[in-house]
Amino acid sequence: MLRKRTKTIETIGFTVHVQQRDIEGGKCSLISKCMHKIAIERQLRIMDPKGGDHRVRVDAQIVRFNYGGYRYHGLLPKPAKMALLQFDRERRAREKAEKAGNKFVSKVRPHMYRLEAERGAKTEAFTRERMEQVYAARRQRAAEGKPDKRKYDIRARIEGLGAV
Repeated sequence: MLRKRTKTIETIGFTVHVQQRDIEGGKCSLISKCMHKIAIERQLRIMDPKGGDHRVRVDAQIVRFNYGGYRYHGLLPKPAKMALLQFDRERRAREKAEKAGNKFVSKVRPHMYRLEAERGAKTEAFTRERMEQVYAARRQRAAEGKPDKRKYDIRARIEGLGAV
């Protein structure tokens, strides 16, 4: 049976300014040190100074963050994707210059874009019971000889961006 329904989607939109210090301070292929992550986190702190950690994650195409007690996700605009790819392509040259003690100059220039994100589920407090459950699962994985975290590399970061 086919059913038709209407759904209301709440979104948030703001402008992200990626500055030169974000580009210089960012690390290639790392979600936690990405230039876009640094810029988005700064903008969220301006919008919500008492919000704490917004847990911003920037992957190949998707930006995820917490804001106002809810999870949000949105697509990275094409110019930002292209800058991200260029930034990640420079990884080897950046490491080589760092090892030699030279200053690396990136081809990525400061830029800005508008990020539109949809509101998702409400964030829940991390209870003591849940924490104990996570610790027990970690101990069990360690006893079985399984790694704690999955490997994250450049391939995982840009997977699905072949058409860009």
